Amino acid sequence: MLIGHFVENAARHEPERVAVQFGTHRLTYGALRDRSALLAEALERTGPAPRVALLADNRPEANELHIGVPMAGGTLTFINQRLGTEEITYILEHSETTVLVVGHNHAHHVPALRAAVPGLRTVVGIGVEVGTDTDHPDVDLGYEALLATATGEGPRAAVAPQDTAWIVYTSGTTGRPKGVMVSHRNLTASVTNLVLGVGHERHMRQAQPFPQSHITSYSELGCYAVAGTYHLMASFDPAEYLHMIERERITATSMAPAMLGILLAREDLADVDVSSVRRISYGASGISPTLLRRAMARFANAGFYQGFGMTELAGNAAWLDEETHRLGVADRPELLTRAGRAAPFAGIRIVDEQGADLPTGVAGEIAVRGDQVMEGYWRNPEATRAAIPDGWLRTGDVGTLDADGLLSVVDRKKDMIVTGGENVYSLEVENVLAAHPGVADAAIIGLPDEVWGENICAVVVVAEGAEPTPEELIAHVRAHLASYKKPKVVRFVDALPRNPSGKVLKRELRERFAPVP
Repeated sequence: MLIGHFVENAARHEPERVAVQFGTHRLTYGALRDRSALLAEALERTGPAPRVALLADNRPEANELHIGVPMAGGTLTFINQRLGTEEITYILEHSETTVLVVGHNHAHHVPALRAAVPGLRTVVGIGVEVGTDTDHPDVDLGYEALLATATGEGPRAAVAPQDTAWIVYTSGTTGRPKGVMVSHRNLTASVTNLVLGVGHERHMRQAQPFPQSHITSYSELGCYAVAGTYHLMASFDPAEYLHMIERERITATSMAPAMLGILLAREDLADVDVSSVRRISYGASGISPTLLRRAMARFANAGFYQGFGMTELAGNAAWLDEETHRLGVADRPELLTRAGRAAPFAGIRIVDEQGADLPTGVAGEIAVRGDQVMEGYWRNPEATRAAIPDGWLRTGDVGTLDADGLLSVVDRKKDMIVTGGENVYSLEVENVLAAHPGVADAAIIGLPDEVWGENICAVVVVAEGAEPTPEELIAHVRAHLASYKKPKVVRFVDALPRNPSGKVLKRELRERFAPVP
């Protein structure tokens, strides 16, 4: 099975059904199939196994590239459009990109990229409006002009399930980003676990608020698998997002916890009809039980699903289902802190530093096995061997499994704080802080200390109209957790730095608040 088959299967039976909607622009399954094939044929003419990168805001052309580039036997590299020129240069050089597809409002990077990346042969521009070409002088040709070079005969490349379809670069939260090689097999396995784990309904109407430069784009394949309509936004705009839910009668959506928090804080949320939403999946970062209860109360018709996954898994490998969420709200609140059970075609273990299984309830590194585990890191065999030493991906997350097979994510391995010889998991402290009425958002980091090894620092975004003091917040944590887990330092910020998937960039916080030597 190849990822293009999801579109081909839907187009064979329902060619006029809308596959992608972007504002007033509608792309049917027949058009998505045909335009992706034209793109693949046109790219084949640029050379065998084309290496293409996409730098653009969310657009339906990206959906065509997601399918068309792999159909040509090539790989599509995703570029976060918020990166600077130097960061983009690194990714283009490292991925050995030869064809860059760039959105009109990102074309200002092109002159510097051409000068810095000798292997970049062709730059294709996407216009401001759908279906028009850019007239930027540093762009070789427009996207529609590229498609026009195809004859309609279709691509001829022989493509295998193990071939890399996408290269998605890690967010670089701990250093240089690594290129994750995601194959057709990885993506189809991930989609299988998505459809089964969440229970996709046929002809679903799915809202997509995430950047398409993120692995969450695999969710569009899950929508295609059930001939659904994928409602795309240029970027996450809370007001437009709510209006789209009401206007289009959206049935399913996925959000980062930070997005849920933003929506729940809006006064106009009470005036929006969200009754059509029957499924909300969330993930990318931890969520406080308090926020989750509020979300479940407001979106009362929706079943909630939490996903545990990462780029290296081409999506999610565990799901906390609707029934467990409802049990948690009813009388088992501890269930709301869980991350879910292993998806049907994934295996999950908790292991020690040597890779040995740890007993039930003991914290260790989460390891995952399955066809959705990445093929490896592009041009980085050492990192690949370290991440997958024995067929099991070491996720870098610390977690536990209970007797029922429910996974809890305790912390990122690199975010665990060691203070006075005690391990402190930042997520646990963050959840307690989030329950304080004066806290809108919070992150816990460790700062170097000569005596204690690390001091616990709370970085807090204050709720509107509140004025909590550091002493008040420290006392709040102390009232709920062991004394050694309370912050010794509290810093207030206007907003936490996050990557496009919603994860807090704790490295930036550690650098910002590190004590001066």
